[in-house]
Amino acid sequence: MNSPHPPAGTVLVALASADHRTLRAAAEIGRALVVHGHSPLIAAAGDLPPLDGVCAVVLGGAWDRPWARLAAHRFLHHDDDLLRDRPLWMFDANPRTGPGRHPHPVPPAGVELRGPVQGPEAAGWGPWASAIAGELAGTGTPVGAS
Repeated sequence: MNSPHPPAGTVLVALASADHRTLRAAAEIGRALVVHGHSPLIAAAGDLPPLDGVCAVVLGGAWDRPWARLAAHRFLHHDDDLLRDRPLWMFDANPRTGPGRHPHPVPPAGVELRGPVQGPEAAGWGPWASAIAGELAGTGTPVGAS
């Protein structure tokens, strides 16, 4: 029988919106994490299994959509105890606006957002996810550091 809990070392890629841009970004992020030895768990932010084995969280959505911001806000505040002990990164999947044009959800007090909210880049999501994997392994520069 399979355990309802993800295996230790899992990186949760929580999606606040299910549009094609967000799903494509999540798939690319997941592939890059696998290449670097991590086990991604891609799931809707409102439909998550127990997260005992999760070591980090990547939260994404299209922040130009008010309902996506609301879903992310609910996730961030419902699971804030989980998030206090795990690194958190966020991405905005909207290629036309990117981060900054629309307010992104703000983590609750005590939850640290690692680096700036990432927007789509010409090189794709893989390099950003690879930087996250390097930071988790302790071998990379913190994401967003210059």
